[in-house]
Amino acid sequence: MGIKNNVEEFKARKLLAHAMGKLDEDTVLNLVRQGLEQGVDSLEMIAEARSGMEKVGELYDAGKYFLCDLMVGAEIFTEAINLVLKSSHIEPVSDVPPIVFGTVGGDIHDIGKNIMISVLKSKGCRVLDLGVDVAAATFIEAIKTTGSRLLCLSGLITTAYDSMKKIVDLLEKEGLRSKVLVVIGGLVNDAVKNYTGADYWVTDCARGADLCMRIMDGCPRKQEIAYL
Repeated sequence: MGIKNNVEEFKARKLLAHAMGKLDEDTVLNLVRQGLEQGVDSLEMIAEARSGMEKVGELYDAGKYFLCDLMVGAEIFTEAINLVLKSSHIEPVSDVPPIVFGTVGGDIHDIGKNIMISVLKSKGCRVLDLGVDVAAATFIEAIKTTGSRLLCLSGLITTAYDSMKKIVDLLEKEGLRSKVLVVIGGLVNDAVKNYTGADYWVTDCARGADLCMRIMDGCPRKQEIAYL
């Protein structure tokens, strides 16, 4: 009964989300360890950490946090997720090709990419992270090697649009386009999706991860319009 009460108290007080929003790394990690010891559900802790990271994003948008704060938040969030994954029984589905993910050529931003990959892994997805400033040919080779049917391209500068388009065009040239769904994320919108030839665009890491999960499960269909 004591453990149950501790779990309910942990969930009710939202301390993890609060500490995440304050960029308090030590408290975030200690709370995750405490939650694991008390039997708090791993996915609930991940959801609360994600809620705290959303607060960081809101403070950044409001001009109260700066880019360096956003980067610190992403690092703390990734550490927390990795701690949960290491201590839980969330195992990736091994018989499904991994999602191929990377920041496109000419762009070295990786905050959104890293957060979305962490969320995907917390949901049991296998992800092949190609890193940043990735050449178009590298994405194509990864698709061929893994047999992946989902490609996620990240970019936070306008020159990334041409890189994204080049990758989609190369998929077409290699006869792979009909087999692969392309999700673009970052500084994107519907016009960018149309220009690059991608299937979906996302600006929110959590919703983007949910979209990828639906795609991996066979829904939504390619013709569906999705923007998040």
